[in-house]
Amino acid sequence: MAEARGVFPLKEKPLAELIAMREAYETDQANAGIPPAPEIKVTREEMKAARIPLVFRDSCAHILIPLNQCRKQTWYSPFKCTDLRHSYEKCQYDEYMRRVAIYEAQKREAKEE
Repeated sequence: MAEARGVFPLKEKPLAELIAMREAYETDQANAGIPPAPEIKVTREEMKAARIPLVFRDSCAHILIPLNQCRKQTWYSPFKCTDLRHSYEKCQYDEYMRRVAIYEAQKREAKEE
């Protein structure tokens, strides 16, 4: 069992997740800050069936599919589907920051050569 820290003991599953996150962070730092490639959770067939445009078929498509469904059901109301919209925007931002980190690492490597 996890050791008790403070008043409340740590549970096994969250502790294991925390340890895994720390190891992943340390590995990322060892790899010059390049984040790992994101997992694509939706197949090409599912994206095609949802009629996602090609430019939006990326690692965030698993959020875009239900977001578009919600938008259609609510007649594109700007005040509906806000949770899905924010999570999609956060996913896109994280993907952008990953690409920036890769670009910076490549730029650093080119400078060192």
